[in-house]
Amino acid sequence: MLSTLRRVLFAPVLPNIAAGFVDEAFAVVDLRRRRGGFSLSSSALTQMPAGLVAPSFDKPNIADPAELAEIILQTAEAAGLANRKRWSVALPDGGARTVAVTLESKPGSRRELNEILAWKIERVIGSPSSELRTSLQRISPAGGQERYLVTVVKEEVIAQYESVFLGLGWQAGLLLPRHLGEAQWLIWDQAPGDKMLVSANQSGFTSVVVRNGEPVLIRTSACDESSRGDELHRFALYYRDRLVNGMAASPALTRLLILGGFDRDEAKRAIRDATDSEPRVISPSEFGLGLVGEPIQFDQLAGAAGLASIAYLS
Repeated sequence: MLSTLRRVLFAPVLPNIAAGFVDEAFAVVDLRRRRGGFSLSSSALTQMPAGLVAPSFDKPNIADPAELAEIILQTAEAAGLANRKRWSVALPDGGARTVAVTLESKPGSRRELNEILAWKIERVIGSPSSELRTSLQRISPAGGQERYLVTVVKEEVIAQYESVFLGLGWQAGLLLPRHLGEAQWLIWDQAPGDKMLVSANQSGFTSVVVRNGEPVLIRTSACDESSRGDELHRFALYYRDRLVNGMAASPALTRLLILGGFDRDEAKRAIRDATDSEPRVISPSEFGLGLVGEPIQFDQLAGAAGLASIAYLS
């Protein structure tokens, strides 16, 4: 089955190299498929000056495009990828938004579908659809109602990133927020049951629930570090009430991927108290990317490597 992320872009071929923004760092990876998982052919990470990239949905993100371009080039050179032109890129969380949209009734035509989705997106996001770059993917229905995974970014924001990449001669064919790249690792996971991603960032964290190989619930929470546990508990309650309770054959939450410095014990406790389940925390080594002794950590490249892994789906 093709990945949801691949079907979103309708891309016939995607590169096995990718780049990604993670907090105040920029990473590049060359990912290879091997028996039992993946391995890194090469990778590099560069810390960015504070404030160079300030993720925001409503205003420009990049303070100095020329300085960012130099950092991107240096990082690609350090990984031996300076001559590669086709890339997938994980944008920083905060610059884009992803929501699952439910349709109360079935549209009678493609035009009606587009009108309904545009209205719902404007209602949820709070911005006119004319100002947004939108990617849509139909996902499994819930309660007989059609659902779509919607990723939006403001044109003025995406234009900044695209200008930098084009200036370097890069063809960035897949541009998605970091959490969707990270969620790809749960899509690869074949264990039964629901899986949850908890990915911390500078302004809070993003949670994603994956069921049957596709994201079905996504929420970004803006909060300080001391409030993360409470906010995750609220998300887990919402997951329990929305996707578990009242469903006769609902799968249990079995697996948990925690990234970005979110305290593992706090996350497990918040989820356990809300759902009465104790999902097992996934180790990156299960994907073949334990990276023990390596200068780069899985948390720093999970978004970029997740997008690169889509190249190996058939």
